[in-house]
Amino acid sequence: MSTPFEQWLPGMDVTARRLEAMAQRSWLMVTNLGADSSGATNAAPGIQATLNYARDLGGAWVLVPPGVYLIGQTLRIYSNTRLTLMAGAEFRRAHAGTMIVNGDFGQAFPGYTGHSRITIEGGLWNMRGTTAGLTGSAMCISVGHATDITIQDLEVRDTPGYHAIELNSTSHGVIRNAKFRGYIDPGGRDFSEAIQLDLAKSSGAFGAFGPYDHTPCEDVLITGCHVGASGTPGTTAWPRGVGSHSATITRWHRRIRISDCSFENLLQYAVSAYNWEDVTITGNTFVSCGSGVRLRAVIVSDTEDTKLPDGTQTGASQVMRNLSITGNTFRAGGGYDEPIVALGETSGQILNLTVAGNSIDGSSGGQNGVRLQQVSRAAISGNVIANIDGTGISTEDSGNLVISGNEVWLVGSNGITFTGCDHSSAVANQVREPGASGILVSANSNNIHLRDNYIKSPSRAKNGDAWGIRLQGGSSSISLSGNKVRPHGSGNEASHAFSAEGGTNPVTLIQRYGNDWRGSWTVAPVAEGTGVTSNTAAVDVT
Repeated sequence: MSTPFEQWLPGMDVTARRLEAMAQRSWLMVTNLGADSSGATNAAPGIQATLNYARDLGGAWVLVPPGVYLIGQTLRIYSNTRLTLMAGAEFRRAHAGTMIVNGDFGQAFPGYTGHSRITIEGGLWNMRGTTAGLTGSAMCISVGHATDITIQDLEVRDTPGYHAIELNSTSHGVIRNAKFRGYIDPGGRDFSEAIQLDLAKSSGAFGAFGPYDHTPCEDVLITGCHVGASGTPGTTAWPRGVGSHSATITRWHRRIRISDCSFENLLQYAVSAYNWEDVTITGNTFVSCGSGVRLRAVIVSDTEDTKLPDGTQTGASQVMRNLSITGNTFRAGGGYDEPIVALGETSGQILNLTVAGNSIDGSSGGQNGVRLQQVSRAAISGNVIANIDGTGISTEDSGNLVISGNEVWLVGSNGITFTGCDHSSAVANQVREPGASGILVSANSNNIHLRDNYIKSPSRAKNGDAWGIRLQGGSSSISLSGNKVRPHGSGNEASHAFSAEGGTNPVTLIQRYGNDWRGSWTVAPVAEGTGVTSNTAAVDVT
């Protein structure tokens, strides 16, 4: 049977007759089907009738005129539907549940085969989480087992407990120019994200419908959005902006892009990329957030997340790879965690990481500027890091790192550290007025290369308590060339421009030449302890 001319589906030619029919039949006004726009009575039945009509047509554009619409039941939206709230339209939640879901309870479309090609846009979606009877955890917009989803140009306000938007098991999703303001923790939900990316893991993770086949999210763009506070009494800013907090071994959320968003006063992580791969986080602004961006491999201690899809327990994490954090600005970071932190596991390192061109100004609670743990093959370059309470760039149990061209100013602890790291370089960095040492290499780090770094005024926190460059803890095979260290000239100064620890666990196989240690140090320019092996000849070592 051929498709009637008056029915149009995406991909069909738009003929003159179809265009005329679309104007007559495919633009559906919810008020024409009984939705009350006065805010006096439940408008959900009329809105649902319009969404059902759109479904029966095979797709349509559903329009919501200006006004207040009480939503007294969960709305269901179906494939090929565009739901537009016009300027001045408000959906005001009036039941203790989700505002809208793509499909029906009990449906069973696996993978990305559920109701798809949906646009939800415009208006104020008021979750009213401080209102009596509505304070329990609830979702605003919930999407699962879908593809080609666009959510844009709307505001979600005062969500209790769960998420403003959940994309679960969704491919090719776009969230843009949206605002997420105000959050209420009803208890035990201090980790909720405004936008959550999740996989179809269980009914506890996504209660709208199954099947629970562990389908992840892929190809998601989040751009031009704002996450923060609403100012409504009894609410806070969101704990987290965008993220995930569940995982399954052998599955990843992939090809996630977060760009040009602003995050303000968030209590925890603005972005928490848990078990994500092929990720780009660029051009965002983070202001007064507990932490900025966290990259996190599957947590080994979480026994639910370390299972295979069939439920077999692996007891292990898994590798995350190909992540880029570039061109973001971080201001007045809080003490929850670092502005940028990448945490792998022994059984699941983070691989192929770029952190470049970011501006980080301020942290508290002893937090570092950039922290890497169990990371390999990373480039940390061209970042400006200032006024950090802890260390500027901290690396631990990592390898194959290149830290280059960064400017580190006025940090409370060390400028750059390698702790238990190998096969890594710090090249052409500037470290100015660190509270402790300029560069610290410790804990059996090996094959570390320090070249052309400039360190000015180390040990500003306490006189004689730190060094310009310090090698310690049995580290070995360290090369240093072209580095320059200078004292401040007054007040607290470092004990030495360069120090290599000796004794029972000495630093060995040092090759150093062409460095400039001149200045009036508290003790002396150079200190090498007993047992240190150092070659200072500017010739090949064979």
